[in-house]
Amino acid sequence: MNTFAPKSIYSGNATEITLHAAALIIAEAYRAVADHKRFSLVLAGGNSPRLLYAQLAQGVSTAVLEHYALPLPESSFVNKQTLHPLPQNTWFFQGDERCVPIGHPDSNFRMITESLLPKSAIPEDHFFRMAAENSDPELAAREYEADIRDFFFSANPLEGQNFPVFDLIVLGLGEDGHTASLFSENTEALQETKRWVVAVNASQAKPPGKRLTLTLPLINHARNVLFFTIGSSKSKLAKKIFLEQEKSVPASLVTPKSGTVFWFTTSKSSPPTPAPGNEADTIPEVELQPHP
Repeated sequence: MNTFAPKSIYSGNATEITLHAAALIIAEAYRAVADHKRFSLVLAGGNSPRLLYAQLAQGVSTAVLEHYALPLPESSFVNKQTLHPLPQNTWFFQGDERCVPIGHPDSNFRMITESLLPKSAIPEDHFFRMAAENSDPELAAREYEADIRDFFFSANPLEGQNFPVFDLIVLGLGEDGHTASLFSENTEALQETKRWVVAVNASQAKPPGKRLTLTLPLINHARNVLFFTIGSSKSKLAKKIFLEQEKSVPASLVTPKSGTVFWFTTSKSSPPTPAPGNEADTIPEVELQPHP
Protein backbone atom coordinates (compact mmCIF):
# COMPACT_ATOMS: atom_id res chain seq x y z
CA MET A 1 0.00 0.00 0.00
CA ASN A 2 1.28 3.41 -0.96
CA THR A 3 0.88 5.78 2.00
CA PHE A 4 2.20 8.63 -0.13
CA ALA A 5 -0.21 8.34 -3.06
CA PRO A 6 -0.37 11.58 -5.08
CA LYS A 7 -3.52 13.43 -4.12
CA SER A 8 -5.33 16.73 -4.61
CA ILE A 9 -8.45 18.30 -3.16
CA TYR A 10 -10.79 20.72 -4.93
CA SER A 11 -13.53 22.69 -3.17
CA GLY A 12 -16.49 24.57 -4.62
CA ASN A 13 -20.25 24.48 -4.68
CA ALA A 14 -22.08 21.50 -6.19
CA THR A 15 -22.16 23.01 -9.68
CA GLU A 16 -18.46 23.83 -9.67
CA ILE A 17 -17.17 20.49 -8.46
CA THR A 18 -19.58 18.63 -10.75
CA LEU A 19 -18.25 20.31 -13.87
CA HIS A 20 -14.61 20.01 -12.82
CA ALA A 21 -14.92 16.33 -11.81
CA ALA A 22 -16.71 15.48 -15.06
CA ALA A 23 -13.98 17.18 -17.07
CA LEU A 24 -11.29 15.24 -15.23
CA ILE A 25 -13.07 11.91 -15.78
CA ILE A 26 -13.60 12.58 -19.48
CA ALA A 27 -9.99 13.64 -19.98
CA GLU A 28 -8.79 10.48 -18.21
CA ALA A 29 -11.14 8.45 -20.38
CA TYR A 30 -9.64 9.72 -23.64
CA ARG A 31 -6.12 9.23 -22.30
CA ALA A 32 -6.93 5.64 -21.35
CA VAL A 33 -8.40 4.87 -24.77
CA ALA A 34 -5.36 6.38 -26.47
CA ASP A 35 -3.06 4.35 -24.22
CA HIS A 36 -4.76 0.92 -24.06
CA LYS A 37 -7.88 1.16 -26.24
CA ARG A 38 -10.55 1.28 -23.50
CA PHE A 39 -11.59 3.10 -20.33
CA SER A 40 -12.82 1.17 -17.29
CA LEU A 41 -14.89 3.33 -14.94
CA VAL A 42 -16.31 2.22 -11.61
CA LEU A 43 -19.43 4.14 -10.57
CA ALA A 44 -20.33 5.06 -7.00
CA GLY A 45 -23.85 4.69 -5.67
CA GLY A 46 -25.98 6.84 -3.42
CA ASN A 47 -27.49 10.20 -4.33
CA SER A 48 -24.43 12.47 -4.44
CA PRO A 49 -23.23 11.41 -7.93
CA ARG A 50 -26.51 12.12 -9.73
CA LEU A 51 -25.41 15.55 -10.97
CA LEU A 52 -21.99 14.19 -11.89
CA TYR A 53 -23.44 11.35 -13.95
CA ALA A 54 -25.85 13.70 -15.71
CA GLN A 55 -22.88 15.91 -16.65
CA LEU A 56 -20.93 12.90 -17.92
CA ALA A 57 -23.89 11.91 -20.09
CA GLN A 58 -24.01 15.46 -21.52
CA GLY A 59 -20.26 15.85 -21.95
CA VAL A 60 -18.04 18.88 -21.41
CA SER A 61 -16.76 21.47 -23.85
CA THR A 62 -13.25 22.05 -25.13
CA ALA A 63 -13.27 25.35 -23.25
CA VAL A 64 -13.95 23.60 -19.95
CA LEU A 65 -11.19 21.06 -20.56
CA GLU A 66 -8.75 23.83 -21.41
CA HIS A 67 -9.80 25.87 -18.38
CA TYR A 68 -8.85 23.03 -16.06
CA ALA A 69 -5.70 22.20 -18.04
CA LEU A 70 -7.11 18.82 -19.07
CA PRO A 71 -6.25 18.48 -22.76
CA LEU A 72 -7.43 15.50 -24.76
CA PRO A 73 -4.59 13.48 -26.34
CA GLU A 74 -3.58 14.27 -29.90
CA SER A 75 -6.54 16.59 -30.33
CA SER A 76 -6.96 20.18 -31.46
CA PHE A 77 -10.40 21.81 -31.49
CA VAL A 78 -11.26 25.13 -33.10
CA ASN A 79 -14.82 25.21 -31.78
CA LYS A 80 -14.57 25.71 -28.03
CA GLN A 81 -18.26 24.82 -27.60
CA THR A 82 -17.86 21.31 -28.96
CA LEU A 83 -19.10 18.85 -26.35
CA HIS A 84 -16.96 15.84 -25.58
CA PRO A 85 -18.85 12.94 -24.00
CA LEU A 86 -17.30 9.78 -22.66
CA PRO A 87 -15.66 7.84 -25.51
CA GLN A 88 -17.53 4.88 -26.99
CA ASN A 89 -15.03 2.41 -25.61
CA THR A 90 -15.94 3.22 -22.01
CA TRP A 91 -16.93 0.31 -19.78
CA PHE A 92 -18.98 0.85 -16.62
CA PHE A 93 -18.80 -1.16 -13.40
CA GLN A 94 -20.50 -0.75 -10.02
CA GLY A 95 -18.54 -0.07 -6.87
CA ASP A 96 -21.32 -1.32 -4.61
CA GLU A 97 -24.99 -2.20 -4.59
CA ARG A 98 -27.76 -2.67 -2.07
CA CYS A 99 -29.46 -6.07 -2.06
CA VAL A 100 -32.82 -4.79 -3.32
CA PRO A 101 -34.80 -5.27 -6.55
CA ILE A 102 -33.44 -3.26 -9.48
CA GLY A 103 -36.51 -0.99 -9.52
CA HIS A 104 -36.30 -0.22 -5.80
CA PRO A 105 -35.76 3.47 -4.82
CA ASP A 106 -32.57 2.45 -2.96
CA SER A 107 -31.10 0.62 -5.96
CA ASN A 108 -27.82 2.13 -7.15
CA PHE A 109 -28.46 0.57 -10.56
CA ARG A 110 -31.72 2.49 -10.77
CA MET A 111 -29.96 5.76 -9.88
CA ILE A 112 -27.28 5.13 -12.52
CA THR A 113 -29.95 4.26 -15.08
CA GLU A 114 -31.88 7.44 -14.36
CA SER A 115 -28.88 9.78 -14.46
CA LEU A 116 -26.38 8.24 -16.87
CA LEU A 117 -27.79 5.26 -18.76
CA PRO A 118 -29.08 5.32 -21.44
CA LYS A 119 -28.57 9.10 -21.65
CA SER A 120 -24.94 8.56 -22.61
CA ALA A 121 -23.98 7.15 -25.99
CA ILE A 122 -22.19 4.17 -24.42
CA PRO A 123 -23.53 0.78 -25.66
CA GLU A 124 -25.76 -0.99 -23.13
CA ASP A 125 -23.55 -4.08 -23.10
CA HIS A 126 -20.67 -1.94 -21.80
CA PHE A 127 -22.24 -1.92 -18.33
CA PHE A 128 -21.44 -4.62 -15.77
CA ARG A 129 -24.22 -4.69 -13.18
CA MET A 130 -24.01 -6.20 -9.71
CA ALA A 131 -26.90 -8.68 -9.46
CA ALA A 132 -27.47 -7.83 -5.80
CA GLU A 133 -31.13 -8.84 -5.98
CA ASN A 134 -29.91 -12.45 -6.03
CA SER A 135 -31.25 -14.37 -3.02
CA ASP A 136 -27.67 -15.46 -2.25
CA PRO A 137 -25.45 -12.33 -1.88
CA GLU A 138 -22.29 -14.44 -1.51
CA LEU A 139 -23.00 -16.10 -4.85
CA ALA A 140 -23.72 -12.71 -6.43
CA ALA A 141 -20.36 -11.41 -5.13
CA ARG A 142 -18.50 -14.37 -6.63
CA GLU A 143 -20.30 -13.96 -9.93
CA TYR A 144 -19.43 -10.27 -10.12
CA GLU A 145 -15.81 -11.03 -9.34
CA ALA A 146 -15.90 -13.56 -12.20
CA ASP A 147 -17.25 -10.85 -14.52
CA ILE A 148 -14.36 -8.56 -13.61
CA ARG A 149 -11.90 -11.41 -14.08
CA ASP A 150 -13.27 -12.18 -17.55
CA PHE A 151 -13.10 -8.53 -18.58
CA PHE A 152 -9.49 -8.01 -17.54
CA PHE A 153 -7.96 -11.46 -17.90
CA SER A 154 -9.91 -13.45 -20.51
CA ALA A 155 -7.00 -13.21 -22.94
CA ASN A 156 -4.27 -13.54 -20.30
CA PRO A 157 -5.00 -15.93 -17.41
CA LEU A 158 -4.56 -14.43 -13.96
CA GLU A 159 -1.49 -15.56 -12.08
CA GLY A 160 -0.55 -15.26 -8.42
CA GLN A 161 -2.06 -12.37 -6.46
CA ASN A 162 -2.45 -9.99 -9.38
CA PHE A 163 -5.36 -7.57 -9.27
CA PRO A 164 -7.18 -5.87 -12.13
CA VAL A 165 -6.34 -2.22 -12.63
CA PHE A 166 -9.36 0.01 -13.20
CA ASP A 167 -8.65 3.29 -14.95
CA LEU A 168 -10.80 5.31 -12.56
CA ILE A 169 -12.97 4.51 -9.55
CA VAL A 170 -15.56 7.04 -8.35
CA LEU A 171 -16.25 6.81 -4.62
CA GLY A 172 -18.61 8.54 -2.26
CA LEU A 173 -18.12 9.31 1.41
CA GLY A 174 -20.59 8.69 4.20
CA GLU A 175 -20.87 10.91 7.26
CA ASP A 176 -19.53 7.95 9.24
CA GLY A 177 -16.51 7.68 6.95
CA HIS A 178 -17.63 4.65 4.96
CA THR A 179 -16.94 4.44 1.26
CA ALA A 180 -18.45 2.09 -1.34
CA SER A 181 -20.17 -0.32 1.10
CA LEU A 182 -17.15 -0.68 3.36
CA PHE A 183 -18.25 0.15 6.89
CA SER A 184 -16.28 0.24 10.12
CA GLU A 185 -18.47 -2.50 11.58
CA ASN A 186 -17.50 -4.94 8.80
CA THR A 187 -13.97 -5.64 9.98
CA GLU A 188 -13.68 -8.86 7.97
CA ALA A 189 -14.41 -7.01 4.74
CA LEU A 190 -11.95 -4.24 5.63
CA GLN A 191 -9.24 -6.80 6.30
CA GLU A 192 -9.83 -8.74 3.07
CA THR A 193 -6.61 -9.20 1.09
CA LYS A 194 -7.49 -11.57 -1.76
CA ARG A 195 -11.12 -11.24 -2.84
CA TRP A 196 -12.23 -8.44 -5.14
CA VAL A 197 -15.95 -8.40 -4.32
CA VAL A 198 -17.64 -9.35 -1.05
CA ALA A 199 -21.11 -9.37 0.48
CA VAL A 200 -21.58 -7.47 3.75
CA ASN A 201 -24.41 -7.01 6.21
CA ALA A 202 -24.34 -3.28 6.95
CA SER A 203 -26.59 -2.90 9.98
CA GLN A 204 -25.51 0.73 10.55
CA ALA A 205 -26.01 1.80 6.95
CA LYS A 206 -28.79 4.02 5.64
CA PRO A 207 -30.79 2.00 4.82
CA PRO A 208 -29.45 -0.99 6.78
CA GLY A 209 -29.18 -4.32 5.04
CA LYS A 210 -27.05 -6.58 2.91
CA ARG A 211 -24.86 -5.13 0.17
CA LEU A 212 -22.20 -6.04 -2.37
CA THR A 213 -19.00 -4.03 -2.51
CA LEU A 214 -15.59 -3.90 -4.11
CA THR A 215 -12.79 -4.51 -1.62
CA LEU A 216 -9.95 -2.23 -0.53
CA PRO A 217 -7.16 -4.16 -2.30
CA LEU A 218 -9.07 -3.92 -5.58
CA ILE A 219 -9.74 -0.20 -5.09
CA ASN A 220 -6.11 0.42 -4.17
CA HIS A 221 -4.89 -1.03 -7.46
CA ALA A 222 -6.75 1.60 -9.52
CA ARG A 223 -4.92 4.16 -11.65
CA ASN A 224 -7.16 6.93 -10.34
CA VAL A 225 -9.63 7.23 -7.47
CA LEU A 226 -12.04 10.16 -7.35
CA PHE A 227 -14.00 10.94 -4.19
CA PHE A 228 -17.10 13.03 -4.91
CA THR A 229 -18.84 14.43 -1.84
CA ILE A 230 -21.65 16.92 -1.35
CA GLY A 231 -22.60 18.35 2.05
CA SER A 232 -20.82 20.39 4.72
CA SER A 233 -20.34 17.54 7.20
CA LYS A 234 -18.91 15.27 4.53
CA SER A 235 -16.69 18.09 3.31
CA LYS A 236 -15.20 18.56 6.79
CA LEU A 237 -14.53 14.84 7.11
CA ALA A 238 -13.06 14.68 3.60
CA LYS A 239 -10.55 17.40 4.43
CA LYS A 240 -9.57 15.64 7.66
CA ILE A 241 -8.94 12.44 5.73
CA PHE A 242 -7.03 14.32 3.04
CA LEU A 243 -4.83 16.01 5.66
CA GLU A 244 -4.38 12.64 7.41
CA GLN A 245 -5.96 14.00 10.58
CA GLU A 246 -8.50 11.16 10.41
CA LYS A 247 -7.07 7.69 9.90
CA SER A 248 -9.62 5.41 11.54
CA VAL A 249 -12.50 5.40 9.03
CA PRO A 250 -12.73 3.11 5.97
CA ALA A 251 -12.29 5.94 3.46
CA SER A 252 -8.90 6.78 4.98
CA LEU A 253 -7.71 3.31 3.92
CA VAL A 254 -8.00 4.23 0.24
CA THR A 255 -4.33 4.73 -0.68
CA PRO A 256 -3.63 3.39 -4.19
CA LYS A 257 -0.42 1.45 -4.73
CA SER A 258 0.57 3.51 -7.76
CA GLY A 259 -2.45 5.69 -8.48
CA THR A 260 -3.73 9.20 -7.79
CA VAL A 261 -6.53 10.26 -5.45
CA PHE A 262 -8.71 13.27 -6.28
CA TRP A 263 -11.10 14.75 -3.71
CA PHE A 264 -14.00 16.95 -4.82
CA THR A 265 -15.92 18.52 -1.93
CA THR A 266 -18.45 21.28 -1.48
CA SER A 267 -17.49 24.49 0.30
CA LYS A 268 -19.74 26.96 2.15
CA SER A 269 -17.63 29.88 0.98
CA SER A 270 -18.29 29.26 -2.70
CA PRO A 271 -20.76 31.66 -4.35
CA PRO A 272 -23.70 30.13 -6.26
CA THR A 273 -23.33 29.55 -9.99
CA PRO A 274 -25.82 28.70 -12.74
CA ALA A 275 -26.73 25.10 -13.51
CA PRO A 276 -23.92 23.08 -15.16
CA GLY A 277 -23.05 24.65 -18.47
CA ASN A 278 -20.27 24.48 -21.01
CA GLU A 279 -19.96 28.07 -22.22
CA ALA A 280 -16.45 29.44 -21.95
CA ASP A 281 -17.60 32.57 -20.10
CA THR A 282 -19.45 30.63 -17.37
CA ILE A 283 -16.70 28.24 -16.33
CA PRO A 284 -16.53 28.37 -12.54
CA GLU A 285 -13.32 28.88 -10.66
CA VAL A 286 -12.46 26.36 -7.95
CA GLU A 287 -10.29 26.45 -4.89
CA LEU A 288 -7.34 24.08 -5.17
CA GLN A 289 -5.83 22.83 -1.96
CA PRO A 290 -2.67 20.92 -2.83
CA HIS A 291 -1.13 18.22 -0.69
CA PRO A 292 0.62 19.96 2.19
